[in-house]
Amino acid sequence: MRPRVEVKYTAPPTLAAFLDSNAFVRCVMGPVGSGKSSSCVLEILRRAKEQRKSPDGIRRTRFAVIRNTYGQLRDTTRKTFEEWIPADLGKWNEQQFSFRMRFSDVDCEILFRALDRPEDVKKLLSLDLTGAYVNEAREISQYVFEVLQTRVGRFPSKVQGGASWFGIWMDSNPWHTGHWCHKLFSSSDLDVRRQFRLYRQPGGRSASAENFSNLPTDYYQRLCIGKDSDWIRVYVDGEEASSDIGSIFGDAMEEVALRGGVGEFEHAQDGIFTSWDLGKTDSTAIWFWRPNVNGVDLIDHYENHGKGLEHFFGVVDAKPYQYVKHWLPHDANQHTLATQLSVLDQCRNHWGMGKVAIGPSMGIIDGIQAGRWLLEQPGTRIHTRCSAVAEPGDADGIEALREYRYEWDEIERVFSRRPLHNWASHTGDAFRYCAVVTKVSELITRKPKPATPKPVAVPVDRAYNLEQLFVDNESRRRTGRI
Repeated sequence: MRPRVEVKYTAPPTLAAFLDSNAFVRCVMGPVGSGKSSSCVLEILRRAKEQRKSPDGIRRTRFAVIRNTYGQLRDTTRKTFEEWIPADLGKWNEQQFSFRMRFSDVDCEILFRALDRPEDVKKLLSLDLTGAYVNEAREISQYVFEVLQTRVGRFPSKVQGGASWFGIWMDSNPWHTGHWCHKLFSSSDLDVRRQFRLYRQPGGRSASAENFSNLPTDYYQRLCIGKDSDWIRVYVDGEEASSDIGSIFGDAMEEVALRGGVGEFEHAQDGIFTSWDLGKTDSTAIWFWRPNVNGVDLIDHYENHGKGLEHFFGVVDAKPYQYVKHWLPHDANQHTLATQLSVLDQCRNHWGMGKVAIGPSMGIIDGIQAGRWLLEQPGTRIHTRCSAVAEPGDADGIEALREYRYEWDEIERVFSRRPLHNWASHTGDAFRYCAVVTKVSELITRKPKPATPKPVAVPVDRAYNLEQLFVDNESRRRTGRI
């Protein structure tokens, strides 16, 4: 038997208060390197040891550890877990991506789940859990967070003694001021403030910076080199941003809001187009829009998870709009094994051949540029109903456009040029397709500028009169030059 490894941990002030809380949901927010994730991993061990014993004398718990993508979960979250949870306390099941921790009277099952794997999301939303740890809370959707609240406190069962404590704890780098987390934790409702607690760590360059002794010398000073002020404000100083760092459309969305382009406005109900992003096993998102003189009116938005096409047909048909065309992405042309019909086929069967089309082909980078161009048009407006969440599974379209952002490369420590697959990506992609349709249409219908006649080079030492011009013209005609 291998010797037991002792874990010694002293929490800095903010993290100590965070760990001391029994709030149903609590989140610690701070700069990079502040020890947030280490503290949250150790919370698993602590809560497992403090759980009430079942009638047979065993302390049973089941926790989910959640991260937005599988790569992040494997390369970042798991590594932190293995740094603090001794290997001899349990055993990994690589196929299930779980760790069974057994020692003394503790029996704890820890399930690692990534939100970019549809099968993981499906399992997560049906689990019976004691609690859940969300690593980088700003990455997950409000829908997943809300459903997760219904899954904790369900293990162990009452027959086994029930859970003496249950809840959700999270860590995060700072989010932007439009994020759902900001709205939740800044609520003035007393019940919300009692059950949902936010703990903010001091900035990395402040005199009270936490976890400082465990970081390399001049850690934060080096991080600042080559970074812009927004990045430093969020990741080093731990302050919220006006738009999310790495956001693809965040700055353009801020400009739209500043010029009054986000709000309620009158619009006709006819002449409406839709642009779709199709989720084969996850979310499908739809933008409803209408061209205007100097841009487009984004008048409505809808998204949902795990629904068949008939559901979306019903949603679209129930709205009071008169549609010109429904624009689908290129993967709508792929046939399914079950029906041998593509999404395009099914949509045309429902709305008619002339009402449905595949959007123009354009690469991701060019599509992003088209999206920026569309938001920069002076007539582009976004109706506030695009933020309405009609039912579970729907998303705030305006917030999703702000959150739509580039993927962070953990190795190179830079943002890639690929959009991150997170809760906002389907709505962001659908808007990108809308922009591509609008941009290509604008290029096709743009009136060509009248041709400007080429100037005739005239030697400076030669003065032309009407007779000389006539003589030169006759000379060119005789030599065959036109």
